[in-house]
Amino acid sequence: MAPGGRVYKQKTLTGQTVSSAQSADESNKCTPATATDDTARFKRGRGKTRGKGLEKMKRALGKKMVIEIPARKGRPVKAVQSAKLSNELGIIARNFLALPNKWKERTVEEKDAALIRCHEKFEINLDEHYVKDSCEDILKNRSRQWRYKLKKMFESALSEEVARKIEVPELTPENWNRLCDMWSNPEHKKRCQVNKVNRSKLKYSHFMGSKAFVAARAEMGDTTSEGVEPNRIEFYKNTHYSNEKGWASEEAETNYNNMIDLKALYTSGESSMTIDEIVDAILGKKSGYIKGLGYGPKPNTNRATQRRTAELEDSL
Repeated sequence: MAPGGRVYKQKTLTGQTVSSAQSADESNKCTPATATDDTARFKRGRGKTRGKGLEKMKRALGKKMVIEIPARKGRPVKAVQSAKLSNELGIIARNFLALPNKWKERTVEEKDAALIRCHEKFEINLDEHYVKDSCEDILKNRSRQWRYKLKKMFESALSEEVARKIEVPELTPENWNRLCDMWSNPEHKKRCQVNKVNRSKLKYSHFMGSKAFVAARAEMGDTTSEGVEPNRIEFYKNTHYSNEKGWASEEAETNYNNMIDLKALYTSGESSMTIDEIVDAILGKKSGYIKGLGYGPKPNTNRATQRRTAELEDSL
């Protein structure tokens, strides 16, 4: 370990303790410590989150931050809680989880060990299934984001041979080479190209920045006299339109106008559609994801209900 480095200890469910070393100044680097000009070229950025802000808040409060995740929200509705939880799970994904090629390759033990670390940082009720599922979902997303950053590092190298020589402090050489094997596979490159084209057809920007949609929607509800969150059509306009800049994109404006037309058509006659059905009809549906509400809220599915029922039967 480099001088001034830090060792983190992770206690697993089996009682084992795993140590992970992290350089004290690595947060100020966008390139590996041993990378040279011939290895890779990267822009100097903001640096990696290390959770210092959370520690300061803990000392100021004299206790751990309380994290509350309401049922069916998938994220904390308070912006500060949402940001700190996401940051901490990002640190866990980066420093304390072996990085497999796919999330489904992670074992239950690995996920539980990560949640133990999360519970050490926050006052959070992981006994509630929707709280635990929400934390796992955030961890999954942050793990994917970390892998994406590593892929950009791989692609920025002058050649595959040079890329494999990059030393990533958070990864073992075996895990880094495993990822390099996946990224250099022609079949993987082909699938990525197809997915990139498909995402470019569907993706359009919004005005929420990095704030979680769940927290933003709750804040909008707090500003109303009734204390009611805006429906999905109103929320869609709030996130994709501003008085100063107008619509975020032509696609966003078209989607909103189609929602309004469909709402007028199906609320004036005998046939009717709910707001959720109207938005789903315009934006489409995605498995495990409600479009227009960001990551967090999940649609009701028979598979999820059956899985939860089976878990409850086992616990009983």
